[in-house]
Amino acid sequence: MTEELPKDDDSERGIELWPLIERYCTDVDRELAARLEAWPPNFADIHVHEVIGGMLARQATLAQDVARAPALWTGHSAPILLRAMADAYINIAWLLLDPVERCRKFILFGLGQAKLELEHRRGQIGAREPTPEETAILEAGQRWIDGQRIGWLLDVDLGKWSSLSVRQMAEEAGCIDFYNYVYTPFSACAHSMWHHVARYNLVKCGNPLHRHHRRPVSKAATPDVHYLTLAAKYWRKTLDTFDRTYALTILGSSSYETLVDAVTDCVDPQPD
Repeated sequence: MTEELPKDDDSERGIELWPLIERYCTDVDRELAARLEAWPPNFADIHVHEVIGGMLARQATLAQDVARAPALWTGHSAPILLRAMADAYINIAWLLLDPVERCRKFILFGLGQAKLELEHRRGQIGAREPTPEETAILEAGQRWIDGQRIGWLLDVDLGKWSSLSVRQMAEEAGCIDFYNYVYTPFSACAHSMWHHVARYNLVKCGNPLHRHHRRPVSKAATPDVHYLTLAAKYWRKTLDTFDRTYALTILGSSSYETLVDAVTDCVDPQPD
């Protein structure tokens, strides 16, 4: 079964989605595997490989999840995942400036948050006897923490893992424009801020007696493949920063360029 992107009134053909999507996701897997093969772990600082490698894999997953969910290619939902990709990119770019120390901080902060989550669960149970399911959850969580650090020795930091704001991290990492033009605008959708809600979920009433108030609406939006190309662009940007840091030269076509060429050819096919 082939699904097409909905057609505008002026278009004569849609985009056949699933072949394009699966090709893109396969290319992302290939690009991730190529980096991991070209960047073997240094076991003296294995935490760097775990954090940076894990963040690369996370970014690949987000790009593929955007690709495989055409219904989310709208201004209502796509910015939530794209903002997560922007957050991951800024984190990676900042981590790579001093990976040994910063990756250690990243891990310790995360373990502290996991410890805090367990304590909240224990507090919710209180003095009553936990159910078998609750006991299993608590024990599994504690084992996961203890497998990396002794839990009772962990500090719980209620601040920011980097001790900096995201803006400060972006400034240090040389990507303040990305923060200003991607992270911040998409945060409006992620946090349901007024300048997103007013544009997407309110319409002006036409009755002047009602003071042209805004009426709440929940309308389906037409998916826009532009959001897919943005996700692909941010994945490409992440790879470029990683490759530059470790002086890697990876052969092969770019998943981003291949996707853009395919979309362009579908929307505006060139004569043979």
